[in-house]
Amino acid sequence: MKHLKKIALFLTALITISASCKKTTDPGSNDFYFRCKIDGQTYIPNSCANCITCAILGDTTFLLGGNAGFDAIAIGIIYKPAITQKTYNLNSNIANGGTYKNSTITNDRFDTDSLHFGQLQIITLDKTNKIIEGTFHFNAYNSYRNDSVSITDGKFRWKYTTN
Repeated sequence: MKHLKKIALFLTALITISASCKKTTDPGSNDFYFRCKIDGQTYIPNSCANCITCAILGDTTFLLGGNAGFDAIAIGIIYKPAITQKTYNLNSNIANGGTYKNSTITNDRFDTDSLHFGQLQIITLDKTNKIIEGTFHFNAYNSYRNDSVSITDGKFRWKYTTN
């Protein structure tokens, strides 16, 4: 339950991040990056201090998120005994799920669920240098709008925090 609260707080904080961030370029393969496509359109989070978040909490919870203005993507995984290099299913709306939000209103959140799902693959987990690399994709649904969004071609390589 403690991890679920952390993920819920993370998603809330991510969604309310300021829209005044500076755009980033698409970095090279040895740099840090986070990018994907949202319904076929290229998405790269801004480069402000809080526009990309990556954390592993207690070895069992992985959080990844980014925002570009009001467009925010978040992924949360809870896995015991520990987050490792493997493929995780994104098939719920809090733990082991993906979220997309595109404005400040409350009914614009798209979440994964048992019918709208995807995967996160952790390819590299360097615990010495705290660098994680992987891929992701998911479909998410908004019941209020009766609409879905497709997040594809997700790739990231980022330095993670542990607090």
